[in-house]
Amino acid sequence: MRIKVKDEFSPELALVLCYPYVSKEEYRRRIMELIDLGVEEIELSGPLRIGSIRVLGKGYRGLVVKAYRGGELYALKVRRVDSERPSLEEEAIYNRIANGIGVGPTVYDYSRNFILREYVDGLELVRWIETAGSEVLDVIRKMLYQAFKLDMLGLDHGELARPLRNVLVKKGGEPVIIDFESASLKRRARNLTRLSQYLLLRDNIISKRVREEIGALDKNQILKVLRDYKRNPSLRTFRAFLKTIRL
Repeated sequence: MRIKVKDEFSPELALVLCYPYVSKEEYRRRIMELIDLGVEEIELSGPLRIGSIRVLGKGYRGLVVKAYRGGELYALKVRRVDSERPSLEEEAIYNRIANGIGVGPTVYDYSRNFILREYVDGLELVRWIETAGSEVLDVIRKMLYQAFKLDMLGLDHGELARPLRNVLVKKGGEPVIIDFESASLKRRARNLTRLSQYLLLRDNIISKRVREEIGALDKNQILKVLRDYKRNPSLRTFRAFLKTIRL
């Protein structure tokens, strides 16, 4: 279902724009915000259902839907009206900072209640791993390298300790780290250590698959090289870590 962005009230569009508490006044404010961003249509489709409509994603702070501007398809993040965050602007700024080093979906525009970003045609990591073939280790290596680049930038993603739904994998095997809503430049960046512990040391569907591909790993040795990296994050210690896990 595609709905044109206009002032005329649409119950389906209002549920998305004002989730979970629909208000005609707030709806009109947000419609004007979308018009200012140049968004022309919203498409209600995707794997998740909210009432009678479908969306791409749903979290504690926002929803994600397909949107069209200039005939091009984008992903649109919508701030929930009950979110404790007063704005999505900080998230958009952090995402753009990550874009500067080739990490994250490209952010094209944003406002208080919306982020217009690249539409990533891929699967959440937890779904992708279920049917992935021999490309598993290549994707894991790319994820770790992106986490390392964020560390060197000093930007802590904040959600990579459990990346199941914060990483999308494109059909060609390219991982994309998404959702920078918890990101910060004010705390120490620990992206690689947190992501590595989840992928290698914890008991979950992804770590089991990684160990199947790599073989047995020495947990104590992994912890040692991660401590070395934590004390001195650098290309040298990152490469030592990859060598230890045979990547």
